[in-house]
Amino acid sequence: VKTPYPTHEFYENIILGDGTKPENVITVLPYIVSVQDNMVSAIEPFVTASESQVQQIFDEVMGMVSLSGKGMGFQRVVRSDKLSVTVGWVQSPTSVMQTTLVQGDPFISMQYFSAQPQIVSPQLLNHFEVDGKKVKLPCKAGTTFQASKMKFGFIQHDALWHGYAFPPLELECGGSGPLTLTASEGGYTGVIRLALANNCTHGTGMHCPGKKGIDAPEGYEELLEQHSNILITGGSVGHEVQPKGDTTNIILQYHTMDLNEQFMAFDEEDKEEKGEEEEKRADREEKEEKLKDRTHQRHHRLSKVSDRFMNLMSDSPHDQPARKKNAKLKAEASEPERSESGEALLLILPHHRSALVNPPPPAYAELCVEKVMLGCMTPYSTETMVLNLELPDFLWDPPVPVPLKYEDAIRAAIKEDSEKFKMPVNYQTGAGDPYNAGKLLSRLARLVLIADQMGMDDNRNMALGQLANYTSLWLAGKTQNPLVYDKNWGGMVSCGCVYDDCGGKCKPHCDNGGPPVCPSLAEGSFAAGMDFGNGYYNDHHFHYGYILYAAAVVARYLPEWGKEYYDFILLLVRDVANPSHDDEFFPQYRHMDFYAGHSWAGGIFQPFLNGRNQESVSEATNCWYSIAVLGDALGDERIKDIGLSLFAMESHAAHEYWQLHRQNSPTLPNAFTKNGVSGILWSNLIQYQTWFGGTTWELNGIQMLPFTPASEFLLPQKWVDQQIGDFQASCTGQCVTDGWISLVCMAQAIVDQEGAWRCAQKLDDSVYSPYTAEGNGNSKTNLLHWIATRPIPDDDDEDDVLV
Repeated sequence: VKTPYPTHEFYENIILGDGTKPENVITVLPYIVSVQDNMVSAIEPFVTASESQVQQIFDEVMGMVSLSGKGMGFQRVVRSDKLSVTVGWVQSPTSVMQTTLVQGDPFISMQYFSAQPQIVSPQLLNHFEVDGKKVKLPCKAGTTFQASKMKFGFIQHDALWHGYAFPPLELECGGSGPLTLTASEGGYTGVIRLALANNCTHGTGMHCPGKKGIDAPEGYEELLEQHSNILITGGSVGHEVQPKGDTTNIILQYHTMDLNEQFMAFDEEDKEEKGEEEEKRADREEKEEKLKDRTHQRHHRLSKVSDRFMNLMSDSPHDQPARKKNAKLKAEASEPERSESGEALLLILPHHRSALVNPPPPAYAELCVEKVMLGCMTPYSTETMVLNLELPDFLWDPPVPVPLKYEDAIRAAIKEDSEKFKMPVNYQTGAGDPYNAGKLLSRLARLVLIADQMGMDDNRNMALGQLANYTSLWLAGKTQNPLVYDKNWGGMVSCGCVYDDCGGKCKPHCDNGGPPVCPSLAEGSFAAGMDFGNGYYNDHHFHYGYILYAAAVVARYLPEWGKEYYDFILLLVRDVANPSHDDEFFPQYRHMDFYAGHSWAGGIFQPFLNGRNQESVSEATNCWYSIAVLGDALGDERIKDIGLSLFAMESHAAHEYWQLHRQNSPTLPNAFTKNGVSGILWSNLIQYQTWFGGTTWELNGIQMLPFTPASEFLLPQKWVDQQIGDFQASCTGQCVTDGWISLVCMAQAIVDQEGAWRCAQKLDDSVYSPYTAEGNGNSKTNLLHWIATRPIPDDDDEDDVLV
């Protein structure tokens, strides 16, 4: 087992804690999936919504259907990539099974190698069909049948599932109770697949609209059968800024296996179905006799696949360390090989549909197969999904120059800020956390850029000197709370600082003295909360995005500095946005979920029942924007393209799932979208709150900061116009004293430049204090410059306005 280990993937919950608790479920849309000692279980969620939250509710008992193997145990993650995770189980060195879980895959599949499969559920059947023939219920214990295609109708969850076996196998009923089907004998080598075809067949489920049964989405059952033989075995991701530079393509490549080819398709059976029924019955016994003989042949044909899997799974469980808290993941470095097997069936989300290069036929696009928290999932068949996303047509500076009437005020602010700003004493030596340090550095960086744009070289250089000095401390590990490399998981983390200033009587310092005493890496909730959880990989893209922006600005004006600190800078880029799956020190694209289309911020402290989470989508985009300008400053097009592509992805998701239409939302339920903004987005939950509060100004402010030129692309005028009234009205008390009021003026400028300028003139200088929670990241210079460079608001028709 070797590092680096993923820390923010959709499947992270199965490797955190001891892996067996209810909170270890993972979201693999359209299902909630539970991985247990001898099975994988698919649970169908349904959506509830209120003004305070949207949630995917699921019943771990009644909504569950499982694929198991008799006698199996000792599950392990044996392979992972940016689109999938493969989990395996062992019964003996020659009897194993594995499942590959892929977001958007409508099938839950299990590959068996010389094993005894089981299909189980705690639910009771009201319909059971095998190869087109109904089975009388209850199915008596010991009843056997040869099965290649199955349908299961469940009473409690009112759902219809399809099942497929490649090759067919003999199954035996377990009795009249909950569903239990077991292969009559062991030694089966093949694949069994399950897919939910209809989640409301009779109207008895509490999730059924109007308590009425509804037909399966038209044509969907046929789609499932058409694609049932194409198994997704893994995937890879990429991106490519287009030649004109105005868009980027995000590429999701799925690797597949054709099960008909792998398991000797029974073409003759299909032909017999078209012939006389009597002839089909006459051949049945002979075919069943040959089935056992063919098992060995099929196993031989699968040797390349099974040998590779067996090598991964052959370690004895007795040779492995006992599972511990934050147990480590075994990840294979190489990507699965691409095959030419055919197009897999995927279910896609709103942000996919709005950006597909090759959209599906209209009938597919309108086929709402499953309604999940983020909207309708619709079918899409492909091997390669390509999303084309817009890029900003500016980079360092806003496209609008400063009008003459604002110049004097901005020049005065630059002079004052450059001459009077002093880094707080503790941050002068890095006796603080990297998040607030980064905000302070980014504040200085904005001052440098604006002073340069205004031709104030002396003031630019004054701020640049401070910026270069303090940024160097963090990059080179010379702070009292240095960034260190974590060999356990593979990443740059803060050591932690036990802060002490003797009650104001001595110089601020870290009592722990730095490495090797790193309190942020200790066990327990106190350590997990230190530096906003940086040691447990929380929010790295938030924290390091600010520092990388500062590094970009210094490198732009001091090229030799950029060369000197290049390797240090690249450590932070690789930590949050490493593009290579072959990097031995950092996971690939730590935060970005290419299927979800956005980042995850929550780290590895513990599994949460609601899965992964991210609060500030604007701070996430700030990181990717910072990497783009950094690449430009260093003259490295690859770094620039990485930043631009991730920026485009995160912004696109922000416009779909964080910045909401208050009525008639195309994504989230209207009961929640009346707020106009999402607070914390989880895998299974969206909350109207932040980690630090639930006021309207907190909700809006955290999804707008920091204001940089990139904000012009991130914050659409229509959405800000919808939100600004509530943002202004709610900003009293702490909103003012902590400096958030400056963000209100900046947001207002997007829709009302003159009103925003008046807003800014009323602010006391204390709102920019480097000692306030939000004022530390902003300055009067940045505020006035932002307001002055706003384009003239569009006068769109009423139909185009968010309501």
